[in-house]
Amino acid sequence: MAVIDARLEWLYRLAQVSAGWLEHWRGTYLTLPAGCGFGGGRLCPGNYANTQHNSHLINEVLKDPAVQCVAHFIDAGLLAFQPKLHSFLSNLLEKILLDNPDIVRMFNGCCYGACHFNLHSASTRNHKDFFNILFAMCAVYSSGEFDHMCGGHFIAWSLSIVSQFPAGSAIFIPSAPVTHANTLIAAHKWHSSMAFFTLSGLGQWYQNGYMADKEFKEHASPMQLQAWKKQCEDLWETGLELLHYD
Repeated sequence: MAVIDARLEWLYRLAQVSAGWLEHWRGTYLTLPAGCGFGGGRLCPGNYANTQHNSHLINEVLKDPAVQCVAHFIDAGLLAFQPKLHSFLSNLLEKILLDNPDIVRMFNGCCYGACHFNLHSASTRNHKDFFNILFAMCAVYSSGEFDHMCGGHFIAWSLSIVSQFPAGSAIFIPSAPVTHANTLIAAHKWHSSMAFFTLSGLGQWYQNGYMADKEFKEHASPMQLQAWKKQCEDLWETGLELLHYD
C-alpha cells in the first residue's frame, strides 16, 4: 500500500498543469485521465489526451507493478460480486480494442476502459458521473496518509449511505445514477484515489455497429431505427439483469 501512496504522490509532484485545470465539476484537485473513451467531440474511440510531459508520467504509473496489482484487485472484486457485469465490461473492451488497434490498453487483466488518478487533495463535491455506463459499477481505490475515522468518508447521497473509506480499500458504486462525494481530510494530510470506469459512449459505439448515434440514425432503415429505440427503452432491464447475481 505504501508503494501505491508514494507512486501517486510522485505523479502529483511531477505533473504539470495550469491552475485552471485544478478546478472542475467534481471538485478542486488535480485529476489526470488514463485509458480510452468516446464522446466529447471525438469521431471514434481513442485514448485520453494528455500533454507529452504528463503522458510520460502516466505511462510510468501504469507500468508500476504495484499499480497493476490494484487494477487486478479491482477486477477481481467486480468478478466476485457481479460476474455478469464483469463479463459485459470485459467483452465490450475487447471489442473496442479489436476494432481500433491504435488504442493502447490501460491495464492487462482489468475489465475497465479508463481510470482517473485523483491526486493529493481529492475531496469531491456532490456529483454524478453521467458519462459512464448507467448500470455499471465504477470502482474507487483509496490512497494516502489520513485518519479515515476523521475524514475522507465516502457518501452515496441517493442511497443514504456514509462509509469510512480507509487507504488501501475499494468501493464499487453505480456512479452515473447515484449522487456521491467524499468528505474533507485534515489540511496537513493527503488523500488520492484511482477511479475505474467505462464510458457509455463505448457501449453506444459498439451497439451501433462501430459508429456514433448520429451516424447510425442517419443511415438506419425505419425498421432498424425502431429496433434501436426499443433497445434504448429497454436498457434499464438489461442493466438490472447484468447486476443480478445468479
